[in-house]
Amino acid sequence: MNQTVVIFDTDPGIDDAMALLLLHALPSIEIRAISTVFGNASIAACTRNALYICERFNLPYPVYQGAGVTFTGQAETDYPDFVHGLDGLGDVGFPAPSRHAESQTSVDYMIETLRATDEPIELLAVGRMTNLAEALRQAPDIAPLIQRIVMMGGAVAVPGNVTQWAEANIYGDPEAAAFVFDSGVPVLMVGLDATLEHRMKKTSLMALRHELGDAGEFLWQIKQCYLKFYADKGIFDGFPIHDSTAALAVVHPDCFEMRRGNLVCETQGEQRGRTVFTESEEGVHEVAMAADSAQLTTIFETAMHAKYGAGSL
Repeated sequence: MNQTVVIFDTDPGIDDAMALLLLHALPSIEIRAISTVFGNASIAACTRNALYICERFNLPYPVYQGAGVTFTGQAETDYPDFVHGLDGLGDVGFPAPSRHAESQTSVDYMIETLRATDEPIELLAVGRMTNLAEALRQAPDIAPLIQRIVMMGGAVAVPGNVTQWAEANIYGDPEAAAFVFDSGVPVLMVGLDATLEHRMKKTSLMALRHELGDAGEFLWQIKQCYLKFYADKGIFDGFPIHDSTAALAVVHPDCFEMRRGNLVCETQGEQRGRTVFTESEEGVHEVAMAADSAQLTTIFETAMHAKYGAGSL
């Protein structure tokens, strides 16, 4: 089977944790490395969480620590603990991992890896675009070496989830998103237009708890914080699975309505963080404008049961 090789850039994060387990379960994806970025929690917490997940589930991927401040050097002052908990994983109280991050930074790793290989490598970014922008700023020669960037973030025809205009990953570092969009690298944006259509019901999460062994119990524990957040918003029957939807878009584009064009990101004024999309057949970007939730759910559940369910190796 031909596999798509990805570097997974992530800020675990409850949703990111599920996406990492899904990526490990998808036979058509090969994770080359995990790159961390601040966002759902501090960079120290996000890196610790990535290491903990890899250690708990014996995932063989090196973890490289990335940016702890924005592309313009701004520190975060208000992490979304009301969504992900203070520690980023729902404040369940998991022990510190014994594994450590690699000594090389994620930006240096990306630059070195892209320069050294002829094989196609995609960057799957489900947090802020800070690491990708910094790698492209330091080494613009890597732009034609990146097969594609698949990102979770942004919104086109639906409102943002931080402001009327802006989605959280983009709003957290719009200068980074703008730099990446202007780099000439092909980008597939899987934003709220698609991810809000792919939801997991609470009953499905309960079933996974009983069917996926330790992975199911882990997801059930961390998702309690997530369930409470959405219940407080009046959504009681489940939650969208943003990052896993983007992961599935890497290898199952047929499950989405894709449109080609060009993206820009607003960095000023009240629309700061807005992703503006102009359709064009000559564009270098694609946007997932809708998603087939039923089909994506089937693919998700099939992969997870094969990897973590009873009788899996």
